Amino acid sequence: MQRRGDETSRSPRAVHEEQVLTHLRRYGACSRAELVAVTGLSRATVSQLSGRLIARGQVVTADSAPSPTQVGRPPETLTLTPAAGLVLGVDFGHARVALVLADAAHEVAGSRTLSYRRDTGWDERSALALTAGRELVASRGRHPLAAAGVGVPGGISGRAEVQAALETQLGSALGVPVRSDNNARLAGLAETVWGAARGVSDVAYLKLSNGVGGALVLGGRIHTGQRGQAGEFGHVCVDAEGPLCRCGKHGCLERYVRLDQVLADAGHAGVAELRAALDRSERRSAEVVRTAGRRIGAVLAGVATVTDVVHVVVGGELIGLGEHLLDPVRRTLRDQLGGPHADAVRVEPARLGDYAGALGAIARVLHDDSVPLLAVPDSLR
Repeated sequence: MQRRGDETSRSPRAVHEEQVLTHLRRYGACSRAELVAVTGLSRATVSQLSGRLIARGQVVTADSAPSPTQVGRPPETLTLTPAAGLVLGVDFGHARVALVLADAAHEVAGSRTLSYRRDTGWDERSALALTAGRELVASRGRHPLAAAGVGVPGGISGRAEVQAALETQLGSALGVPVRSDNNARLAGLAETVWGAARGVSDVAYLKLSNGVGGALVLGGRIHTGQRGQAGEFGHVCVDAEGPLCRCGKHGCLERYVRLDQVLADAGHAGVAELRAALDRSERRSAEVVRTAGRRIGAVLAGVATVTDVVHVVVGGELIGLGEHLLDPVRRTLRDQLGGPHADAVRVEPARLGDYAGALGAIARVLHDDSVPLLAVPDSLR
């Protein structure tokens, strides 16, 4: 593919076609009117381009799902042809691996989750995912596998080396390009493509689990920063005199609001039990969760002030506490932002559940222009 900066040697038609194909690749089904809005091209140009792409078999049409308030026929949507290839998403957790298989039109063909012991080595985890992935492609795939994405936990030792090894092992075994990242970042990206922040270009995502991770998505892309630490909201200090965190610092947000700590502080064995206690207004549980929500809200206020994001998505197991947790988060965020910006930031729960990381691994591949799909015309390779 020619570099985007070398557009003087390319025809306007080729540049415009790439704009349309890139958007469909990254975000899936889209109406012509939506393409006009996101590309800035005229209605007539989008109509002509879509006609050519459909005639070449690179794009297909479908009727979108009707809205309950819509009058008349729903608009026709465009997607990349599913024949452009399948993408496998693999999300390694501490004790399980989740896999999702989807085509270039963003249709999920299948999914699977397998468990393993927390002390299982990475070679064994990789082999398990490879077997499951091959079975998914063989049983559910109507088209060839084009690429794979992989997510790994952010807090593991030697994460960069683990990612590199997984990319090499899975890429060699599957015979396709493989891309990897921190699975919290991938979950955040997935929420901007299919979930709670669909269509939002600038988003902060916070994952509240046994660790506290996050993602900063700016301009529709994961922002990693110069040291690869962007989005590590769990290691923002909330009390310099606080307890020691696993990262070696004191008083990190994660040390106070990670799943096992909140459950221990509240005296409950699991999220469902804690939620039940909150529903019946148990005083100790309510105070623990309010305090956790305030700490989270204070960190998010700083993130919003520095980055100017106006959309925050909160995921992970702890989001099962619902509004008991989100209400103090929103109140603290509003109080600390203050003034005319007090209500500017929207906070809502994640929607993609246990497969968010695997879906994000797929999105990571589809957002990477260096990974070719069959829908990319020869003139743009």
